[in-house]
Amino acid sequence: MKHPFLAISAGLFSGILVLASLSGASIAVAYLTLVLPLPMLMAGLGLGTRGASIAVSSGLILTALANPVSGLAFAMMFGLPVWLIVRLALTGPNGPVIQAPEHAGPYTQEGVQTQSTFQDRILGRAADWEGEIGQPQRDAGWFPAGHITAVITVLAGCYLIAGAFMASGDGGLQQVITVYLTQVADVIAGAQGQEVLRDAIMLVVPYFPGSVAAFWVLSLLINAIIAQSLLAKGGRNLRPSPRLRELLLPDWLSWALVLAALIALISSGEIEYIGRNLTLTLAVPFFFLGLSVVHKLAAQTPLPGALLALIYMVTIFSGWFALIIAGLGVIEQWVGLKDRMDKPTNV
Repeated sequence: MKHPFLAISAGLFSGILVLASLSGASIAVAYLTLVLPLPMLMAGLGLGTRGASIAVSSGLILTALANPVSGLAFAMMFGLPVWLIVRLALTGPNGPVIQAPEHAGPYTQEGVQTQSTFQDRILGRAADWEGEIGQPQRDAGWFPAGHITAVITVLAGCYLIAGAFMASGDGGLQQVITVYLTQVADVIAGAQGQEVLRDAIMLVVPYFPGSVAAFWVLSLLINAIIAQSLLAKGGRNLRPSPRLRELLLPDWLSWALVLAALIALISSGEIEYIGRNLTLTLAVPFFFLGLSVVHKLAAQTPLPGALLALIYMVTIFSGWFALIIAGLGVIEQWVGLKDRMDKPTNV
C-alpha cells in the first residue's frame, strides 16, 4: 500500500501546483511550476510504470474536477510526457519495470554505487569514469536516453503543428500569437510604455512558439535528470543513470531537423513560420548532444570543472551561446567529434 500512496501523493501535489499556477496566485507559485513534473517523475522512475500511471491519473482527476480545461492542459502538457518518459526509461533488457519490489532497503540495478557525488559528475571532475572502482555498469539493454529526448521533442513538434492547424481559421498561428502578445502588452504596460513593449514583442513573435516548445522540452528533460539523480543518490533508481558524455541521438532526428530547416528556407508565410519554429524545437536534443561533446572535451583539460562552470554560466545568460552548443551537437551527429577525441590505444 506504501507505493500507491506515494504515487497518489505525487500526482496530487503536481495537480495542486497546476491549479495554483493557473489561478495566478503569486510569482512564487509560477516559479514552482518549473519543477511541476518532478514529483510524478520521481514516483514513476522510483516506483515503476504503474506508479507513473497512478501519479498521472490522480493529478488528472484533481485538475479535471476543478476545471475540465485545466484537466486537459494537465494531461497534454504534463501527464502524457511524464508517462512516456517513465515508460521508455524503464524499458530494460527484460521488458518494462512495472513496479519496484517491496523491500526495506535500497533497490538498485547498478551494482555498487559510485563514491563520487552528483556534483562531481555534472562538473566533469573525473577524467575517466570507466576506470573508477565501484562505477555502475553501462546502460546496456535499456532504452537509450537520447531516444527518449528525441521522442519528447517530436511530441512538442506535434503540439506545435496541431496548434498551427487550430489557428488556421483565425488567420494563422503567427497572427494569433501576435494578437495574444499585443493584448498582454496592453495589460502589463502603462499607456506610455505600450508602444515600446509592442515593438519588443514584434521581435519575439517570429520565434515565440518554438521558444515555448523548446523550453517545455528542456524543463521536462531537466526534471527527469534531477529525479533520476535524486533516486540514484538514495539507491532507489530502477535503471542505471545515463551519462551525458555517452549520449547518442537517433539518425532520423537529424534528417527531421534538416527537413524543418529546409521548409523554413524555401517557404513563405505561415509555412515558413511553422518550419522556423519547428527547427528551433528540434534543436533541443542537439543542445544536449553538444553538451556531451563539451563535457568530454572538458575532461581532457587540466581544469574541467572551471571550464564547465564558465560554459554553463555563459549559456544561462546568453541564449545565442545555447544555439552554438546545439550547432556543435549537429556537427557531432554528422562527424562524430567524440570518437575523434578518444585517444588511440596501443595494441
